[in-house]
Amino acid sequence: MKEFLLGFSIKAEDVTIFMNMILGLIAGVMISCGYILANRNKKFSKNFVITVMLLPVIMTIVIPFIASDLKKTLSLAGVFALCRFRSIPGDSKDILYVFFSIATGLIIGLNSYFVGFLLVFCVSIIFVLTSRLWKVEDKQILKITIPEDMNYKDVFTDIFEKYVEKYDVKNVKTSNMGTLFTISYWIQPKKNIDTKAFIDELRTRNGNLNIIIENPEDMMVPVL
Repeated sequence: MKEFLLGFSIKAEDVTIFMNMILGLIAGVMISCGYILANRNKKFSKNFVITVMLLPVIMTIVIPFIASDLKKTLSLAGVFALCRFRSIPGDSKDILYVFFSIATGLIIGLNSYFVGFLLVFCVSIIFVLTSRLWKVEDKQILKITIPEDMNYKDVFTDIFEKYVEKYDVKNVKTSNMGTLFTISYWIQPKKNIDTKAFIDELRTRNGNLNIIIENPEDMMVPVL
């Protein structure tokens, strides 16, 4: 133990890596805060926020050890490809945030602090502003199961006019050996509608078969 302690020394490179870790953590916190602000009115994964916060820290540690070795660099690319393959495809914006975090950690790991934090500031501001100013229609997916002898073309028109601003048929498929049809609609509900009343009226029309309302954004929350 004594020989180990006497032989232990801190190099200048180690101090630089430690400082880069701290700066990477600060950058990660800024990135995650920008992500939360951009998605304040939407659902998002807490695990994803933690991921984008810690990715820059990990990159600042890894980069100094592989920057001068092409084989190690290619191995790291393979690891990232494997992680992406093992994860569930998500929203393109979230995938871009992962790349954003990795790029920030890479830049800070190469000691380009001004460029790294300038990237964090500019991209985060753009994400927050576009998410607040660029309003997207609140679309949902409505799936209604009906018996095969029901004409689905106009059967729900009066109910949609009451509860929905816009709607469009997404697809139609058969189930249960062709005895049932499942119609999927893109719908834009009216503001402050009674969702239960909407579903109840649809149930009375389709014979109390399955009705599902899905939010496309919830379906794309990444699992990391």
